[in-house]
Amino acid sequence: MRALIALFFLLLPLVSASQDASLTATVDKNPVSINDVFTLKLTLVNSKGNIETPDLGDFRVVFGPSRSSSYRIVNGRQSSSASISYTLRPKQLGTYEIGVAKVNVNGKVLTTKPIKIKVIKGASSGTSSTSRESASSSNYNQNQNTLKNLMVRIQLSKNKVYKGEQVIASYILLSRYNNIDLGEMDFPALDGFWSEDFPEQQTSWEPNLEIINGVQYRKAIIKRQVLFPQRSGANELEPFVLSANVNRSFFNPGENITVRSNTPTITVKELPEGAPESFKGAVGEFDFAASVDKNKLKANEAINLKVKVTGSGNLKLIDANPFQFPEDFEVYDPETNDRISVTAGGVKGSRSFQYLIIPRYPGEYSVPEMEFSFFNPKTGKYQIAKAGPYNFSIADDEGNVPTAGAKRPKNIVEQSGLDIRYIITDKNLLSATRSQFFGTTLFWLGSAGPFAFLLIFLGYRRRKEALDSDVKGKKRRGANKTARRRLKAAEIALKKNDSSLFYEEISKALFGYISDKLGIPVGQLSRSRILSELDKNGIDTSVVNDVTYVIDTCEMARFAPVTEVSDDIFYKRTAELIENLEGKLK
Repeated sequence: MRALIALFFLLLPLVSASQDASLTATVDKNPVSINDVFTLKLTLVNSKGNIETPDLGDFRVVFGPSRSSSYRIVNGRQSSSASISYTLRPKQLGTYEIGVAKVNVNGKVLTTKPIKIKVIKGASSGTSSTSRESASSSNYNQNQNTLKNLMVRIQLSKNKVYKGEQVIASYILLSRYNNIDLGEMDFPALDGFWSEDFPEQQTSWEPNLEIINGVQYRKAIIKRQVLFPQRSGANELEPFVLSANVNRSFFNPGENITVRSNTPTITVKELPEGAPESFKGAVGEFDFAASVDKNKLKANEAINLKVKVTGSGNLKLIDANPFQFPEDFEVYDPETNDRISVTAGGVKGSRSFQYLIIPRYPGEYSVPEMEFSFFNPKTGKYQIAKAGPYNFSIADDEGNVPTAGAKRPKNIVEQSGLDIRYIITDKNLLSATRSQFFGTTLFWLGSAGPFAFLLIFLGYRRRKEALDSDVKGKKRRGANKTARRRLKAAEIALKKNDSSLFYEEISKALFGYISDKLGIPVGQLSRSRILSELDKNGIDTSVVNDVTYVIDTCEMARFAPVTEVSDDIFYKRTAELIENLEGKLK
């Protein structure tokens, strides 16, 4: 009897807690600005269950769902709560309703009350981090910046350029947070510009801090582009918008914030008048050269003429100039060959045009001087570069070159031989009839075999070309092999007892594997993006939790030694995790 009484008192707090179960929905601001974000939080108290999220179709989900939970015992009374948070942005002005969220608790359905959200033009009623985090111009207000912990800005290499002159745009992140996970990025639409992106690179913090009005910020370049303005006048870039989760830890889901950059203006000047006739829009600093592989040859032999433009500027917009060739030269369309790279100094390299020329008749010929003109923005003047002329001595089939005054004959028809032969009448020359080869098995094998082999070969080559051209597919197929190579680097660091390098290589291995497997650039990956993509691919919750554990452990290792498990065990678990993902991600 005493045991039953004791059991009753032990279960009493649990019964009481289940009776107090509730589900609530709250927002952190209302009304909200059209350009702002707000947080919807669904909280389940003193119970467990799967919360059915209401329809959020009137709003765009910027970040989420983010989950958190807590458990407390006060004076012997237990209480617990679990919450799901979404960061939302309105799609348009008006009043919209967030519907009812539901959860089933022991057969009883708990619901929330609907919430009406008013979307207005001006600033929202709440203190949004969005408006505080945005920069309004290229020379942002330093007095406001001292109060900001996270900023983004667009930095230009120059603000005044000529039409077609290259400008380098850098998208920069400035942060005072120790922990930040980058989320959705909305880069500006470059209306009126032709652009070239820098090669993909992983976003990382620069070693030196940037000081703004006496405040230190960590700095990272998210992306860089080379812009070529195509129209004159004042061209204002749209803002760069970034969402991030800051100060996230094992016990804190962090805070979701969205920031907007400045909107710099590029003043574009028209090119001056007086352009040469040969000017076709080339802007930059260039060298021009041309060469031929031979100038003495026989008729119907080929000549290779190569024209090359080298330098820095809008190389990819340069086309082949229409050169003047003799009428008796058969000239094929030029083959274009680019060796162009995008560097910190802009677009540099060379573009060459290879002409195949076939002189059809003997004689002395000349290709006149070639001219290439371009506008140099440094000097503000047009420049002309020349090459040639080139003289050719074309001989006939016997190596003879006609004199300068000789005329080549036209419309000469030669008899090449008799094509009608007499019927053989001598019976002694006739042979006996043999069995026919036509229609035999060997005949059909000999006839159809080459075509079948050709079809098989063409199918194989087409498949090989398709696989070679599929860069993402090649990375996806080689993701596991690349990850093992990166893990090898982590194993070397482990043997050297270099813990910092070890966790850095582990992080690179996991992020690199997921980047290659899902076809997402490493610079666009974040913890939230990875978890979202794994969920879309139907990965088990246990595997997703293991991925979260590895990412969090590597992140924590940057600030303090990891003592939960040994580095050797952590290495083995990570290797097993990647092998497990290999079997699930196709």
